[in-house]
Amino acid sequence: MYVQKTLDLERIRHVEGHGLALLQDLSSRGARGIFPVRGDCMEGAGIPDGGFVAVDFRRWPAPPRYRSKGGDELMVKEYLGVWGTRHQVGTRFDLRKGEHSMNCGMGAEQIFGAVFAAWDTHGKLLWERDPGSFPDFLSSAPTIKGGNCGAPIGFRLKGGAPS
Repeated sequence: MYVQKTLDLERIRHVEGHGLALLQDLSSRGARGIFPVRGDCMEGAGIPDGGFVAVDFRRWPAPPRYRSKGGDELMVKEYLGVWGTRHQVGTRFDLRKGEHSMNCGMGAEQIFGAVFAAWDTHGKLLWERDPGSFPDFLSSAPTIKGGNCGAPIGFRLKGGAPS
């Protein structure tokens, strides 16, 4: 699989105003595409704000690994697994920067494919993964287990009162 080490940013067309319709069209055709990244919620996974990602609409995120190995399975958010009957995704902020104190998870309305490469804001390749390493089927079998968490545990904020 060939992935460009440097993107020709002058040749990349930004399709504005199509959003969901464009993704659904590309997904239905089983295409691949390069998309700009807006936001910093995936910087902890090596996808910077203002960079670019390559998406394969014929592949699906792998089951969660629970430990990052770099270049995790990503759409707009990191794939976390299935809780009950819903696919779950989450943010991967770069928490070392101190701008965000935690990540969050949420139910996914739709998953279109798997990110297999990322470039920085200058078009330099940051990481790549073989698209063939992702499943060609998105399982709906529950992968997130859990139950009631029990009583809350109090904590003291820095310089503040106990919660």
